[in-house]
Formats: sequence, C-alpha cells, structure tokens
Amino acid sequence: MVNRSKIALKVLPYIAGVIFLGMWVAAMDVSSELSMMSDAGFNLYHDQIDVQVFWFQSRACMVLPPDGYLTNCMFIASISVMPVLTVLLLIVLVLFAVVRRREGITSANVARSQSPR
Repeated sequence: MVNRSKIALKVLPYIAGVIFLGMWVAAMDVSSELSMMSDAGFNLYHDQIDVQVFWFQSRACMVLPPDGYLTNCMFIASISVMPVLTVLLLIVLVLFAVVRRREGITSANVARSQSPR
C-alpha cells in the first residue's frame, strides 16, 4: 500500500515552489506596469507621481501631488493574482507542516514500538 503522507511530503515542496514562482512572475508584471505608469506620470505632469495600488480592486491609480487626487486608473489583472497565490502558498505550507508533523509523530511511535526492551 502506498503511504500518502510520504508522497505528500515529496510533492508539496514542489507545489509551493511553483506557486512561489507564479507569485514572482505576477510581481514582476505588476512592478513593470507600475513603473510604466510612474514614468508616464512624470512625462505628463513633469513632477514625480506616486502610484497607489488597490489590491482587491485590481487597479492602480496615479496620485497627483498637490491634493492627492486619483487619476488615470488602470486595471491590472496580475494585481488580483497576487493575493490568491499568497493564500494558496499559505495553505500549501500549512498542509506541509501538518503532514510533516504527523509523519514525524507516527515514525517516532513506530520506532518506539519496534525497539527491543
């Protein structure tokens, strides 16, 4: 019979790595888009422009300097991917910790029961 926890212990780190790689790719896309917005704001308004990100609305807006007026809002799909991937990574890491702890406890019990007295 196949031990599912041993398979999970081998597979879950790779799943976490793939999710982390996806987060990195999405972060690079968001960073690129925000950098382009900042550069465009500097060209339009001839002053350094801040960019505010609304994570759960998947949009980024330029903040104009004197009064903080939000303008030129853009929808960026990669922004909504980041929180989802973060939650998935946390779930995988917690699952890995639980399986690892359970496997450690059961292997210690097996070792105790097999040791000569």
